[in-house]
Amino acid sequence: MGFLIVLLIVVLGAAVGVWLYIAKQGDANFKFIIDQRTDFTLTGITKETATFSATVPFINNGSQDGTLMDVFPRHFLPCEQFDAVDTDTRLTLDRANRNDGYWEAYIVPVTTGGSIILTVKFTAKSGDIKVVLKDMVDMPIDIVYQVVARSLWYIAKERLVMTADEIHKALAASEEAAAR
Repeated sequence: MGFLIVLLIVVLGAAVGVWLYIAKQGDANFKFIIDQRTDFTLTGITKETATFSATVPFINNGSQDGTLMDVFPRHFLPCEQFDAVDTDTRLTLDRANRNDGYWEAYIVPVTTGGSIILTVKFTAKSGDIKVVLKDMVDMPIDIVYQVVARSLWYIAKERLVMTADEIHKALAASEEAAAR
């Protein structure tokens, strides 16, 4: 009987030790660093469309590697607020710039990160895009991301705001550059 009690104590001690080891290992913890993003710049313009892009850094500041399985933008520009354009937003990893809207799963080692390129394309419903965007409003954009790591997968998001002022400045800078 004494042997069984000693064996039970050893097994329970080992189980507690394994649990503490696993708990100490931690997990991935991703953060898109919105306040370090670049300003939106004009990357392409036609009479009907204007395309802007910004770079947003991210980091895995957890204690384990993690995988960004799916990352996508969601813009908020309801027609009640501004109905003069159709809006398309996309993002891609800056190291593997894709133009098909597909996010390829990306393993991010602990304490490292990278950057995404967020692209916003406005298409005027009628008229010249430069004239239409003079009345543009601030537009919130969520970066939604799915993380797979040691714990159960989760979905999180960070919100940035593409300001009307940024759009106006980028258009003005483009006109200045074209005038030179």
